[in-house]
Amino acid sequence: MAIFEKESHSKVILDDTEKLICIIENAQNINKHTEYRLQVQRGPSKEIKWTVSRRYRDFAALHSVLQQANIDLPLPPKKLIGNMQPSFIAERQVALQEYINQVLKHPILALSLPVRSFLDPNNYLLNIAEQALQTMSIALRGDGQFELKGPLAAIGWRVRKHYFLVTDSETRTNCLLSWQNYGPDRYLSDKDLQAAFKSIKGVDHPHIDKILAIHSLESGAYVVRRIHETGSLRDILYGTEYTRNHLAKYGNPKVRKPLTEGQIAHYGYQVLQALKFLHDKGLPHGHLHPGNIAIENQKALLMDIENSILGVASLHRPYLLELKRVSSAEAVDVYCFGRTLYELAFAEPLDNSYYCDDYSHGISAELESVLQLCISSVACKNARVSGALEPLLQHPFFTRATLNGARLEAHHLKFPLPLKEELRRAADAVEARLKADQKLVRSAKREVRIQEILNSETELKKQKKRARKRDSMWKSTSSLAETVRSQSASTASSPTPPHISVETNGADASPRAARSPSDGRGALLSAICGFDRTRLARVNSR
Repeated sequence: MAIFEKESHSKVILDDTEKLICIIENAQNINKHTEYRLQVQRGPSKEIKWTVSRRYRDFAALHSVLQQANIDLPLPPKKLIGNMQPSFIAERQVALQEYINQVLKHPILALSLPVRSFLDPNNYLLNIAEQALQTMSIALRGDGQFELKGPLAAIGWRVRKHYFLVTDSETRTNCLLSWQNYGPDRYLSDKDLQAAFKSIKGVDHPHIDKILAIHSLESGAYVVRRIHETGSLRDILYGTEYTRNHLAKYGNPKVRKPLTEGQIAHYGYQVLQALKFLHDKGLPHGHLHPGNIAIENQKALLMDIENSILGVASLHRPYLLELKRVSSAEAVDVYCFGRTLYELAFAEPLDNSYYCDDYSHGISAELESVLQLCISSVACKNARVSGALEPLLQHPFFTRATLNGARLEAHHLKFPLPLKEELRRAADAVEARLKADQKLVRSAKREVRIQEILNSETELKKQKKRARKRDSMWKSTSSLAETVRSQSASTASSPTPPHISVETNGADASPRAARSPSDGRGALLSAICGFDRTRLARVNSR
């Protein structure tokens, strides 16, 4: 059995947060319909790419699923007549490229299962939810503690995380079960994983949500928690029910309810206390966002603390790859905390931006100071976020808030000493992978810049060559024009010499007997010099 476990651990697991780049290469007519050939690249490496063939109706089916996100997407309209003409196909190819670019531009769409399955059908099957349901049915049947009532919609953003409604067999209360596959950052063995699950199940902290049950299986683990009827803090921000699909909830929400600065200071301070507690115990969170925070009785409860053990990637990992100074576990949590505060303050995520320096939205100077410590360009580029949890706890924005001066209740989380060492090694491995991926991104950007420079140099050489050709043609044309002009001027300035008849006794005149043009010019100059004005006759002008 150990041999099979070793093989399963060595299997490469995809990082579902890696960006997908799609280029529609060409289109071809097959069996009276048009197929578009899509080249898809995963991540910064150009070696990881493949091709997918899609018809227009496939784009239309994807568009119908994404419409629940309430995001305007420029899908070209359907055409029934003349849709096989080459000119129309070329125009539609350009329009479909613009459509897929807009889809991948929105993080919530780019990370969704419909888009991933559309571009990478081999690794993202649409029946993945059915497989999860089958797995949970078998697992809970042998467990006996919880009864499976049914699956919930895709309420979270993760492709491989599925939610189910279960009932506790003893208390007959409904609970929320989440099933999650292992991620690429899982570095603990099965034995250490079981020990870690046992420890975090017994965690006792006023601002960390209780775990009712947690069990590991061959390909993942499931966690059971009590249901928070108000949902997560993100559900509160957008005034929605937690049972709805995440695309409909968070795509382009109609309701936005940002928190007051008093609420941000109150809940933010409690989240900081939970993060500091976990770091002191050697268990970084790494996945902080409003969807992982619940509010109950004016208390913030941090959820999903098991994510770092399961090895799944963070929601903010695409942004972390662009910030080479943000790589340590504490720096990552501070950065995620800053993005969380931004969303709480403005009721919208900081999408398509790695950091933020513009806070001209009417927030206080103290809140702006906290955001600058976490997500400003200065903080991210100069590594000022590293080791900043304790300074944030002492920041005036949090210490001056009402109720934040109360003494923290008793808390408990204990790991065995050997497990602490394994957790530290796992954290180091996660940090090393993040640094390696950050280096790959920088290398890919450098290669793109070099290619742009080479292309610009090549274009510059072509322009210089064309300029030299134009100069050569202009010079040759100018010399020819100058020659013609000089000959014309010479002809115009020289008078026609008089015809002199030479009698040669019937023979032709000799060439030597004819006058040359220079002789005619000399005679003309002599006549001009010898001109006498007094010999002219007077004329009466009247």
